Amino acid sequence: MDIFQFLRDRNSPPSPSDELLYEFVARELANSVVKQGLWTKALSENDWHEPKAKASYVRMRIVQLREELKVELARLQARTSCPVAEALSFGLSEDEVAYLGEPIKAVRYLEKYRTSKEAVSKAIGLGKLRGVLHHDVLWVQDRPIRR
Repeated sequence: MDIFQFLRDRNSPPSPSDELLYEFVARELANSVVKQGLWTKALSENDWHEPKAKASYVRMRIVQLREELKVELARLQARTSCPVAEALSFGLSEDEVAYLGEPIKAVRYLEKYRTSKEAVSKAIGLGKLRGVLHHDVLWVQDRPIRR
């Protein structure tokens, strides 16, 4: 199990919460699932004294997990800050993305432009706004509805 699966199973957002990270490392240790290279480093830095090495391992593993989370969060933020990348990673084809121009999920569109579902639906029906339905998620053009 990796940290991301652990957080998903606990319905926790991927944030570097100390309690969750320590719980994850405790489970790794309880299941004898340690990173061998890190464990060897902990042992060597503590003159092969296992209790001290275990404490050192936990500290080093927490630092390692925080870094993994930081990298994953940055990747997720980059994906959501780039609407085209988000749409493509969601599964829209390049043709669908090209058709929409700059795609945005309809849910975000409603918040951004402070409009209603009915207005968006009507605009799509009248051809004033482009939309693509993919895996039960509506994607629309990221621009105000033409009047």
